[in-house]
Amino acid sequence: MNNRQTAMLIAGLVLVLAGPGTGQAAINVDRTRIIMSSDAKAVSVGLSNDSPDAPYLAQSWMEDSLGKATNILIALPPLQRIDAGKKSRVRIMRVENAGTAPLPADRESLFYFNVREIPPAPEDKNKNILQLATQSQLKLFLRPATLAAEGNASPEKMLLVQSAGGSLTLKNP
Repeated sequence: MNNRQTAMLIAGLVLVLAGPGTGQAAINVDRTRIIMSSDAKAVSVGLSNDSPDAPYLAQSWMEDSLGKATNILIALPPLQRIDAGKKSRVRIMRVENAGTAPLPADRESLFYFNVREIPPAPEDKNKNILQLATQSQLKLFLRPATLAAEGNASPEKMLLVQSAGGSLTLKNP
């Protein structure tokens, strides 16, 4: 084997051995995106602590499409403790008369819902421990009431099935 093959073998071995030590987030959100109608006052999002033994803090906040804090939507509570194996909810509320320009009525407005987990302090203060806090960012689409309600329909209900001459035709609009 030449030097390059040896280096590739060592690099591959390091990657394989480093994999089992990876962790995962303790605080998880119950969805991947949020669609909120503009005539709704609030929407509720579920959080769960998947850690088997430690309580975590969950910090949540809203940002506009540019990643800046917004006062049009607010996440309540902004900070909460979720015990191990438990679930909780965050309410995203629309603030009327927020002192900002009105949102467009002909298209959806994009916002971001952020959740950051804050791990508990280590029990043994004399040990060196690396703690990582994960942050989830979900897109929130604020849909004006003037848009057609067909966008809210479930995709499986929009599927058209037609039978003609022994064949089946599926139309997915």
